[in-house]
Amino acid sequence: MSNDIRVNTEVVRGFIVYSRIVGWLLVAVSLIVLLAWVSAVAPLQMFALPATSMRAGAALAGVLAGGALLLSHRWPWSSFLLSLLLTLLAGCELLEFASGAKVICLPDLGGLLPHWPNRPPGKMLELTAVAFTLLGLVGMAVASRQVIWLREACALAVIAITMASIAAFGLVLAGTAFHLPLRMPIVTASLLLLLTLAWMASVPSTGLTRIVVADSPGGAFARRLILPALLLPSLLTFLFEMVQAWLGVSEAQALSLAAVVTGGVVAAAILWVAYLLDRSERQRRTVLALRTDANTDGLTGLANRRAFDAGLAQALRENEDVALLILDLDHFKSFNDDFGHQAGDDALREAGRLLHAELRPGDLAARYGGEEFAVVLVRSDAERVAQVGRRILAAFHARQWPNRPVRVSIGAALAVSGEAPAGLISRADAALYRSKQEGRDRLTMAAEAPAEAKAPPPGHA
Repeated sequence: MSNDIRVNTEVVRGFIVYSRIVGWLLVAVSLIVLLAWVSAVAPLQMFALPATSMRAGAALAGVLAGGALLLSHRWPWSSFLLSLLLTLLAGCELLEFASGAKVICLPDLGGLLPHWPNRPPGKMLELTAVAFTLLGLVGMAVASRQVIWLREACALAVIAITMASIAAFGLVLAGTAFHLPLRMPIVTASLLLLLTLAWMASVPSTGLTRIVVADSPGGAFARRLILPALLLPSLLTFLFEMVQAWLGVSEAQALSLAAVVTGGVVAAAILWVAYLLDRSERQRRTVLALRTDANTDGLTGLANRRAFDAGLAQALRENEDVALLILDLDHFKSFNDDFGHQAGDDALREAGRLLHAELRPGDLAARYGGEEFAVVLVRSDAERVAQVGRRILAAFHARQWPNRPVRVSIGAALAVSGEAPAGLISRADAALYRSKQEGRDRLTMAAEAPAEAKAPPPGHA
């Protein structure tokens, strides 16, 4: 997974809250089921269907799993131990199912209690044991911050198991005579699905969940589409079976209807994604336009002083050979006085176009203030600075100015290693001052930086 994915902090906080809510919910429901089982009261009859009862073994595993989830943030090793106990409990149940030998004493626990004819079985079902074993591995991986691939694989396997069980329950609810030996109760399947998603949400900055919390269009799409993608298959299965069973339509008609509805759902999902993409692109363009306006001089179209300061600092950080040119239009005040500010603005616009035309894509031209401009050259030496300066002077000479010729004075300085932006600007400005003193319409190179502006030698404090 790339390490440069930026996450949405609000979504991350929401995922953490969700994981804690699910942890408390699982512990509460599991304790209620255990209490009902011990007191021989039928536990949690959802939808008035006996097949939905959560068994005591699953409830005990739920207490361990919920507790491990709640402890995972502040006490990871306690969470690891509870997850290990969960894995041993569910794994022993699986071993007992496979071997036929009594490995765990949970069924015998019922023998220690008063006999109640209506007490439901205590052992969890095979598929439930598989799911809790996998979730124990997920909890240990999360607590230890290791083997992310194992955590993700086990979580995806549990999601597949729970979705299959929910779909099977939908068939039963629709009236289909459906018998699947490994089908788990709907309460257990639903809680396991919530728990698996909560485990993934508890570590939102790692693994697959990092894609969902990414501060990007992909993250936004995932947050909106994953839950419908998980729930729609079970819902559609229930609806089609209900239509076939209740309305008496043939299997061929039900399949035809299923094809039409499925195609409509896919088309709706595509349209939704297209809408989200369009909205995201419009938002991106708006942000880009605002950013451009914030960093662009409105008159010349060049970078403004704010963008120049940021660009110069970045160039000095990322490059060794940086040069700065500061330019000033000669006698510009008298130009404005003689021809008006509108003509002066036109001259400034043309000066900006001339500067932009003489630079490479990696260089930066900015309006420094008033009639002053600045140019940042990267990967440059004294020879290239002189070439660029001569080209700029020649461009101003070659331009057919509408009122009177506009000339420019230039001061240039080469940065030394470790030099601060203020020092480089000061030296280039001093060179510009000398150009003005020596007759204007010329380029002057700054003197070498003083010793205090240079970077200290290695190992020097």
